[in-house]
Amino acid sequence: MDDIALDLAFDWEADPPDLLDAARFRTAMEYADVFVSNAGRLTLTGSDARDLLNRLSTNLVDPDAAPGSVCATVLTSDRGRIVDLVYVVHCDDYQLLLTSPGRQVAVAAFLDQYTFMEELEVVDITADTLMLTLTGPALLNVLRVVMDGGCYSLSPLPSAFLDAASDGVARRVGIGEPYTGEREWGAFLMLPPFNPDAAGRPPTCHLLYDGETAYAAVSRSINHLRLAGAAPLSAAAAETLRIARRQPRYGCEMGDAYNPLEAGLIGAVDFHKGCYIGQEVIARLDTYQKVQKYLVALRFESADDGAVGAPPAPGSRLLDAAGKATGLVTSATAIPLDADADDGGAFAAVGMGYVRMAAAQVGNRLQVAGPDGSGSGDDAIQPAVMAAITALPQLFGGEQPAPAR
Repeated sequence: MDDIALDLAFDWEADPPDLLDAARFRTAMEYADVFVSNAGRLTLTGSDARDLLNRLSTNLVDPDAAPGSVCATVLTSDRGRIVDLVYVVHCDDYQLLLTSPGRQVAVAAFLDQYTFMEELEVVDITADTLMLTLTGPALLNVLRVVMDGGCYSLSPLPSAFLDAASDGVARRVGIGEPYTGEREWGAFLMLPPFNPDAAGRPPTCHLLYDGETAYAAVSRSINHLRLAGAAPLSAAAAETLRIARRQPRYGCEMGDAYNPLEAGLIGAVDFHKGCYIGQEVIARLDTYQKVQKYLVALRFESADDGAVGAPPAPGSRLLDAAGKATGLVTSATAIPLDADADDGGAFAAVGMGYVRMAAAQVGNRLQVAGPDGSGSGDDAIQPAVMAAITALPQLFGGEQPAPAR
């Protein structure tokens, strides 16, 4: 469905969205980009929906929050491992739950496992809806242009609510052609919380479309957002941007092998709320500083600081100077650097991975070995490719302060 929706918005031969050249990459990183999202989407109805989510997940899902609020929280197993990072959107008489791609069935099963006497109905609406994701430092500027086009005589303007809140909000909006407002399409806009101090990771929003016009609305909205300056991306190009922006993904940086503190999700953990599934494990890890490894951002380079031919494969081992395994590459990609070079442009190899706490320091350089463990012995170390730690990303910032009394 993603490719079909994009077919309507692109002249594929003249402007293939799979081609993430330097110009498109620069626009995405410095301004904004848009792509069709394959995130899972569930609706939760019933008077106990928010209370149950609060009792099952790491963050405070406030039952008294106003409709239109968006909360990021993590569902964890009884061992404190990540079931999924989800976004809870308060839609008054129901809750909209955004899950990782392909995780909606597992999340619904998790909720069902812990639903006993609660009034709750979970419906998977992923196949019945379409969603666009818009990301970039100029995201709010792009939204204003497509929301206010043709409406400049109105007071306040349709985008005025963005002045008071730039994240953690949801609202029904119209997406029209910039400046004229022609062919305005209705969408449900969601602005999840984000970490404004995270270098390289800009804010994100989602536009949800449903009903018989969803297909046409997505196609036309991509063009409207494109006219407003956003670079349209394919799923493959969006994956490259995800890694460049240090965004963890389920199946790579999130899953049963990791807990939220290791994955840099501490900002979505409320240590001051009541119990939830896995709370004792996570609290103990934090209190006694027992976190063993951390998610890190990586830049791959040759031993003499030159470029590498290709990024290492996910699963590649990271070794210290003595050849001891100290980490693992979870995602890697090549990003374009030079649009004018005769050879099509230079590339840099970047990625993410997990590194043991003692080695997880910005500036530390580790040797890269193969996924099969080759290079783990003293005689087999392959120092040709090094991984430099560039950041310890935290998607929602650091630990939340205690609530004011």
